[in-house]
Amino acid sequence: MPRKMVTAAVLFSLILVVVACANPAATTVAPSFTATDVVTGETVSVAQFDGSVVLLNFVNYGCSSRLNQVVSAQLLGIRDLRKQRDDFTLISVFCSCCPPDVLRDFAKQNDLTWPWILDTDYSILEAYYDYLREYGYPTLVLIDKEHHITEVAGYLDLFALAKKIDETAQYRDKES
Repeated sequence: MPRKMVTAAVLFSLILVVVACANPAATTVAPSFTATDVVTGETVSVAQFDGSVVLLNFVNYGCSSRLNQVVSAQLLGIRDLRKQRDDFTLISVFCSCCPPDVLRDFAKQNDLTWPWILDTDYSILEAYYDYLREYGYPTLVLIDKEHHITEVAGYLDLFALAKKIDETAQYRDKES
């Protein structure tokens, strides 16, 4: 192989490594899942939101009054953010220890109309375990329009979350 081609191949490989290191989550395809919405009883799949930015909101509600206060504030804040903008899809995922009737009541009383998934077999939590282990509850996972994870964070205020959604929505557009 000619020396110029080898040099070009090495440089290209290095560029790919630098890009991946700069945003390692963006190279990870989001694990797909299908589950039942505990509020509506409808089947929800991440795949049904192709072409949309998805915010997975891993939370725990109904097990601890102290944690419920933090989670309530975050859920209500996200609801308000959704009312301001419609450029992302939200899915909340709860561990199976959360009482389904408490989740349904809270969602209905507060007009929280996005899918609420009760992960009864822990398959979703297992698929996202590395992120949950790092951040605990809440863990926010932003998925771009092509189903790549672009950002993972713990609790974020609404301004920071809105900025992360903007960055995720624009991420692939910048690459094109």
